[in-house]
This record gives sequence, structure tokens and C-alpha cells, in this order.
Amino acid sequence: MAGVLITGASRGIGFALAREYLQRGARVFAGVRDPDRASALHDLDTGELVVVPLDVRSQRDIEDAAGLVASCGGLDRLVNNAGVLESSSGLAEVDGPRTLEVLRVNTLGPVLMAQRFLHLLRPDARLVNLTMPTRPIGTLTRTENHAFVASRYALNALTKMIAVEVADTGPIVAALWPGYLQTDMTGHAEAATPLEEAIPGVVDLIERLGPADHGSCLLPDGAHAPW
Repeated sequence: MAGVLITGASRGIGFALAREYLQRGARVFAGVRDPDRASALHDLDTGELVVVPLDVRSQRDIEDAAGLVASCGGLDRLVNNAGVLESSSGLAEVDGPRTLEVLRVNTLGPVLMAQRFLHLLRPDARLVNLTMPTRPIGTLTRTENHAFVASRYALNALTKMIAVEVADTGPIVAALWPGYLQTDMTGHAEAATPLEEAIPGVVDLIERLGPADHGSCLLPDGAHAPW
């Protein structure tokens, strides 16, 4: 039975991923900042759910989570999903401390998770960083949400660097954009896809990842984004 660790699993995409993997019979390690506030997650328990206190900003939390996973025999999938959005509509609204906090969660968190959990990933494992497809900087025209956009560019570059480093010895490493989905981050926009429609396909895509996808950023249809 596959062992899957998902960060940011108390709501949104992370919660939907945990639910889908549980329905498929996986053992799910659901990383959440506050287990006492994850009642919906606890309601999913099928006997294969392990709720893990895990704030990706905390090295101690990461170490404790790694110890728990090690005691259970390791992982087949690590899905770094935890993320935050700091809105800004122009340069004047960029806040230094809050920007650093976004980078700590969205960029450094997945890197520290990868650093600590790589040796706990079993053969044929997958390390997936949820992200957005970043267009070449020369074509970038956005002037909003500076911290979030910067965090995704940085995460994508670091995902590629990890993939290069472990190409001969480690798991398949990929970035993945799950699509424009109805979450708190998108304001549950009517034009976005409901999670219950999208997430089964996202899990299918994670499970289909192969050597040709290593070091790539995948779109919801499985195509590689030209990042």
C-alpha cells in the first residue's frame, strides 16, 4: 500500500488530495499546522489516515514528521502543497516581512521537506511540488501578487535543481500545476474548476509520472510547460 505525505492537507487542494488518496487505499500522512482545527480531515479517517502536526516553516515540525514517517517504513509519494497568497496590486503594496513569509512557506518549505525526506522515499517514488507554470521572464506582464509570483518562480527553479541533483539516484521529481481550481486562494471563482472534478485527474497524473517527466513542470493535461 502506497504511503503518501501531503502538506497543507487541512483544506483546499491538500484536503481533496488526502481524500482522493484515502479512497484509493493509500496510507496518507496529512500534514497540517493545527490538527485540532482539522475536524473535516479527521472525519475522513479510514484507518489509513495519520494526521501529522506539520508547519513547513518549522524545522522541528519537519524533523518530527520525518521521524514518524521513518517509523512507518517510508514514503512512496511526497506532495508539497502548502502555500499562501499575499495579495498586492502594485509595487507600492509590496510588504517586506509578509513577502519573506510567503517565500518561507511557498518556496523554502518544499525545499526543506525535500532535503529531509529524500532518503525516506522508496524506490520508484515521486516528489511533487504543486506550483503554477512560470512563463519565461522576458514574456512576463503581471503587475500583481508580487510575493506569490516570485515564490513560484523560485520554487520552480529549485525543483529543477533538485531534479538535476538526484537524476541518477533519487525519485522522479516534478513540479505540477493542478489547474485553476475553486479554493480560498482563488476566491472560489465561478470560472474555476471544482475540486471534486479536478483532483482525481491530478492524482492520476501524479501516479503516471515517469522518467520523461523528471525535472519538468506539468500541466493538468500532462503536457510540459515551457518554463
